[in-house]
Amino acid sequence: MEELGRLKEITNIRDIWPDEARDFTPWLAQQDNIEILSEALGIDLSADDTEVSVGDFRADIIAYETDTDRKVLIENQLGDTDHDHLGKLITYASGTKADYVVWIVKRARDEHRAAVEWLNNHTDESVRFFLCEIKVFQIGASSKAPKFEVVEKPNDWVKRRSSGRGAVNRTVLPKIKDMLRWGVVSAGDVLVARDREDEVVLQADGLVRLPEGEILSIAQWLKNVYGWTSIETYKFSVHKASGKTLSEIRREYMEQE
Repeated sequence: MEELGRLKEITNIRDIWPDEARDFTPWLAQQDNIEILSEALGIDLSADDTEVSVGDFRADIIAYETDTDRKVLIENQLGDTDHDHLGKLITYASGTKADYVVWIVKRARDEHRAAVEWLNNHTDESVRFFLCEIKVFQIGASSKAPKFEVVEKPNDWVKRRSSGRGAVNRTVLPKIKDMLRWGVVSAGDVLVARDREDEVVLQADGLVRLPEGEILSIAQWLKNVYGWTSIETYKFSVHKASGKTLSEIRREYMEQE
């Protein structure tokens, strides 16, 4: 019988990220890492900027939902929730006009979980609040693995998709990695920026390779092409062989299920 290891939680996460601003925020803003948060929330995120000025203060991360361009405010706190950060969260949400507000903490106190629940129940439905705990696990001497646990979210938040033909009830749409797994696109396919001549080659991990060899996410490539701070990735990526956008290819596949 194969020997199994024991999962151990790393309780002092500051051994991994000593400082929120210098260590954790830059780490989370990397696309590979923010995708872990995306999976937990059910929102396809693309980080846009860090340490964003809001009056005399600075918000940790501004991101966007990839397909809708909704603004996402992320506030990090590598400790227990407190009134100070709750106040900052509301201030930053107002100052940035965020559509989603995500508070990441080491431990959520009951009174602050209740506060986030109250915000979701009593504020405009166009603004959604999430409270997440960040945890780190390890098996033996293996690499440490982060995990985001959503402890508070909007009451009507849905991540599933119904089985009926074309009846999609899902907040986050499938990503490029899902499309690669389905086989509707393949590694080596050429993508073209819509209404432009810029081309890249799709990689097996969902990233793209530029002609000069640089590897980027699709979102970052398109932002560079258009000079925008945010972009609807799947609507502006054209699959060269089919002439369809990734959004069209994805929708057609989902409607056939």
